[in-house]
Parts: sequence; C-alpha cells; structure tokens
Amino acid sequence: MLKNFWYAVEFSAAVTAKPKQITLMGQHYVLYRDADHQVIALDDRCAHRGAALSGGWIEEGCLRCPYHGWKYQSDGACVEVPANQADVPIPKRARVGTHPVQEKYGFIWIFVGDAPESERPPIPPFPEYGDPAWRQVQGEYVWNAHYTRVIESGLDTSHAPFVHAAFFNNRDDAEVGDYEVESEEWSTSATVRTKPPKRVGLLKYIVKRDRPYSSATLTVYLPNINRIALDFNFRGYQYVYFATNIPVDENTTLTKWIGVRNFLTQPWADYNSIKNTVDTYLEDKAVIEAQEPRVVPYGLTEEVLVTSDNLLVAYRKLLRKFLDKGWGIGDYSTKAKHKSALEPESNPGLFEHPIAQSSEHPVEVAKT
Repeated sequence: MLKNFWYAVEFSAAVTAKPKQITLMGQHYVLYRDADHQVIALDDRCAHRGAALSGGWIEEGCLRCPYHGWKYQSDGACVEVPANQADVPIPKRARVGTHPVQEKYGFIWIFVGDAPESERPPIPPFPEYGDPAWRQVQGEYVWNAHYTRVIESGLDTSHAPFVHAAFFNNRDDAEVGDYEVESEEWSTSATVRTKPPKRVGLLKYIVKRDRPYSSATLTVYLPNINRIALDFNFRGYQYVYFATNIPVDENTTLTKWIGVRNFLTQPWADYNSIKNTVDTYLEDKAVIEAQEPRVVPYGLTEEVLVTSDNLLVAYRKLLRKFLDKGWGIGDYSTKAKHKSALEPESNPGLFEHPIAQSSEHPVEVAKT
C-alpha cells in the first residue's frame, strides 16, 4: 500500500466510545470517540506487553489496556501504570503511536505516513454526499484479492458484457469507443459511453426503452478510492458509487461503499439499489480473486494491454509515480520485489513501451 495518504477505514456511525480495531496491510489501529465525540486513532498495541488496546475500554476520556490496565490519553501517552508504586515514575517510552483523523462523507479517515500537514494529499471529493436531492445507501463486502486488483475492476471499461451479462447483454457488440483520460496529481478519470444496459429491476419502470447510450465516469483517487458515476441518459437520472477499498493484508480487501441516487429517492427503493450493487460485486468477485499475479504489476509490459485499457494504464502510471517516491509500504515496500520490472537491463522493453514513455495521456498499445 501507499503511505502519506488518507485512508477511509470505517463508517462514521460504526465508531463509538467502545474501542474498535481496524487493519491496514496487517497493521492494527484502534479507533474510539472521546468525551467530545471526536475520533481518536492509536496504534493498537500496548507499549508494555503488546496487548491489543481495542480489547480495552474508555475511562475518564482515556483508553485502558485490558491486560495490565495501563491507561493512555488521546495523545498516546501513558498516564497510569496500576502495578507501579506511588513514587515510581511512568517511563517516558510508555506511549503508543497516534494518527491524524478526519470525519467526512460518512467515513472515518486516518492519515498513515510521515508527511507534514501542509504536504498531505486532500481527501477525495464526494459533493453529492448529504445533498437532500440524493438518496443514500451503503454496505460492505470482502474480497480474497489485493486491493489494487479491486481498484482496477472499477476502472475496467470492457469487462461488463462478459462478467455482467445479465445487465449488459451485448457480448456480440462489445467494442469500446475512444475515450479521453484525465489525470491529476492524485487521481485519474475517464468518461465512457456504452450501449444502454438492460432495464432490470426498477429501471424498467422509470427509464426510457430506446436510448442511444448511457455513460459512466470512472475515477480512482489514490490511495484506494473508486468513484463510479452512472448517467442513464434519461431525465438526468444518475447513480454514484463511492468506495474505499481497504487493504487488510496482501490477500484481503474490505470494501466499504456509499451509493447515492437522484431518482426514486423514497426509502422503499433502497433495496433495489443495494441489490444491484451487491450483485455486481458477486459477479466480479470470482474473476478478480483468480487473477495472477495477485498485485497489479509495477511495469506496463507484464500484461498485454490494449486501447480499452488506457484508464488502467493511467492508474498504474499514477501508482508507479508514488512508488518511485518511496511511498510504498508492505506489499510494495521494496524494489527488490519488482526487480524485473524496475531495472531496464532485466526488462529492456519496459522503458521502450509507448505508454511508459508518454508523459501525457495513455496512448494506444494494440487495436481491440
């Protein structure tokens, strides 16, 4: 995963005064709300004997370790060691790591890294959140897959007729037209026109049968946010899927998502929105979990990429930019793990690749 970014790790409503453990690439953190209802994020490991502080409780605004009762305040400092005699000072090293926290768009975000506040990337935008014109649903699911593969599934422009055939019944006409990729410092995005999907569920009652196209704006915000904005090309009806793909470890991704729609905004229509989102996940799941290699390749020549993959190429270039800055930790922490992709002498084609050379938008690699 990448350091020096904000990670949305839990829904706001799920964090209370009861300590809660969350995991990022095998590292455990504990979240809880203090007396002012502010969220605190600490390393979930007591400085004494390594017990999980998430098994403890809040007492006088402090977190009490369940093993020997050491008491930590919100800045990570231990303020009480019950076993100590009254005149014994608390060791200066008796403290745990703390992490900056923001609460925004219905998520708790923690900052993982060492970049100063002025240099931290922003939290990705979600302007529809909280707007009364949009009805919200949410959920979560687990993948036995690396988070980079999950992210790419939300950027893939050509898999729908084959993986989601019940919704996109155009396998015999699956050509993807040209599209523009727009890359910014922390994100990359593209709007793709597609043939209208089948009108299943509630859509068959509210969407016109004969439409020339629908469109989807697919965006990735580093480190792990997918935004999929579907426009049905009918009366302005849209559905926006905003998901944080949490890298629990190298083989597990926990996706927590919020979906908003500006049509059928009554509560009785929520079931249909949730079902469509979960059905899509279940169809993607088997394919994504079987991909090899597990981690998205560092280079651009390990897989045969074609024109319809230009958005994926842009994501890989963006990812590589921050890996080259030394921001990779865990799975991407060492160049040795990707030696064949990083060293030109062992993979001479990498830096001759037309996409790898481009400093602008991705270009065509091979004709579909």
